[in-house]
Amino acid sequence: MNKLGWKVTGVGVLFMLPGIIMILFTIVIPLVWNLVLSFMEWNGGSRMTFVKLNNYFRVFTERQGYGTILNSLFIGIVSTIVAMVLGIFLALSVYRLTSKESTFCRFVYFSTSMMPMTVVGLLFAFVLAPDGGLVNSLLEFLHLDFLKQGWLSNPKIVNWSLAFVQGWKASGTIMMLFYTALIRIPPSFFEAGKLEGAGYFHELKLIIMPLMKPALALTLSMMLLWSFKSYDIVWTMTRGGPGDVSETAPLRMITIGFSFGQFGYAAAIGVVLTILVSVCIGMGRWITRGEAYEY
Repeated sequence: MNKLGWKVTGVGVLFMLPGIIMILFTIVIPLVWNLVLSFMEWNGGSRMTFVKLNNYFRVFTERQGYGTILNSLFIGIVSTIVAMVLGIFLALSVYRLTSKESTFCRFVYFSTSMMPMTVVGLLFAFVLAPDGGLVNSLLEFLHLDFLKQGWLSNPKIVNWSLAFVQGWKASGTIMMLFYTALIRIPPSFFEAGKLEGAGYFHELKLIIMPLMKPALALTLSMMLLWSFKSYDIVWTMTRGGPGDVSETAPLRMITIGFSFGQFGYAAAIGVVLTILVSVCIGMGRWITRGEAYEY
């Protein structure tokens, strides 16, 4: 490179330096430290002891260890499906409205994502309460008493309830991302489809969904990252109960690390969860793979 090229490169590196430092100290170093810690036994005050793969053996042999990871996988995958289905449906419905109606509906639908997760958890803890909760009261009013459940106390459905609430909260963000991708599609595509006699479902199948694949891959990856970090929603609604049926990996990590001082074991759970999340994201991107179109 000539002298000007070196100057431009230096200025670019200078502008990137704050971001690089932030990423280094908030992501790279903690990630490496967590990986090293997962091979150690440490209570936070004593000298570290190298225990090889013992912490990982505990993760896969103790019921509470692999059980919490399975709970995180279940809640993460189900809540992702709920958020994606609701988000796409809401985006398609808003897209067909007029400007003023669309603005109002987008605000209403997106308001769920603006609420803090702890507030949503406390709200739905009352909504799903077995006695006097909104859902059971509504079912009783409709004379559907046989459908009344202890939504957060029944071990068979508590994780389903948590996943639905988490997916419902994120659906507003998914809706906005899909709506932004929808309005970028040129109207001439739909006009050409109408000239060919295509109805709405043909437009959805042949125009909208193929052009939405890049947005679908992006939102799916983002949603998987968000949904696997299910700590606050679980803590505010069930605290891992009943028993430890709904305890997730993040909740288990904090309990094991800060309550029992087993930081190495907690780090091993985090490493295993990170690997599983990466695999799920890779599979999601592979499922939503497709050609990228420029228009």
